Amino acid sequence: MNCVKCGSLIADGNNFCMICGTPVGAQVQPQASAPVQQQAPIAASQTLPYAPPAMQDGNIIIPFGRKYRIVCPDCHSVSEDIKRDQTPGFPCRSCGKAYAYGGQVLLYRCGMGIPSCGLLHVDITIDGVVYGEITNTESVRILLSNGTHIIGAVTKPNWPYSPVTSNQFQIVVGPQSNSLAFKMNIIYRYRASNGVELKQCNPEEIPNI
Repeated sequence: MNCVKCGSLIADGNNFCMICGTPVGAQVQPQASAPVQQQAPIAASQTLPYAPPAMQDGNIIIPFGRKYRIVCPDCHSVSEDIKRDQTPGFPCRSCGKAYAYGGQVLLYRCGMGIPSCGLLHVDITIDGVVYGEITNTESVRILLSNGTHIIGAVTKPNWPYSPVTSNQFQIVVGPQSNSLAFKMNIIYRYRASNGVELKQCNPEEIPNI
C-alpha cells in the first residue's frame, strides 16, 4: 500500500506513513495545509538539549559552541561569550584574561503572559555581585569557582516600584555538584511591586542550554 499524500510505501500493519505521518486511509489534504505540518520539526530544532559538562583536573569544560557568562575576577566586568575550544579556560572579553572554574549554574526565566512581568528587568546576583540581566524566556549559564555561593535575583528600579529581592539559595560547587539549575518565576501582584521566585530544578529542564 502506498501513502495517499507522499506516495511512499507503507508496510503491512502500519497505521501511519513513516515518511510524512499521514494515517492509512486518510483523504488527500488541501495543499494549503502542507506548511503547517512542516512547522513542528523546525521549532524543535531550535531548542538545544542539555549536554553535561566534562571535568579536567577539577575544572569544568562546557560543550563546544555553548554560551556562558562570567564575572572576571581581575577587571570585574560581566562577560558573555561562546565556548570555542575544549579547554577549562574561559576568557574575559574585556581584559582577555582566562580563568578556570569548578562548575556551572543554569538559570531560566520562565515566560509570563502578563506584559508587565515580561518587561520587568531582573539582575542575577551571586555573592552580592551582579552577574548581568536575565530577560524574559532567556536561559543563562554562569561559570563559578569551587566553594560556597549565595545565588539570588533582584529587580531593577522601575518607578513607582522599589527594587525587590528574590529568595536566595546557598549552593556548593565542587566535583560532586558541578552543575546546578534554577527556574525563575515572576510573581504578579495587583497594584503592588512584582516579585521574583527561584526554584531549583534539574539541568535537563533548562531549555536552549
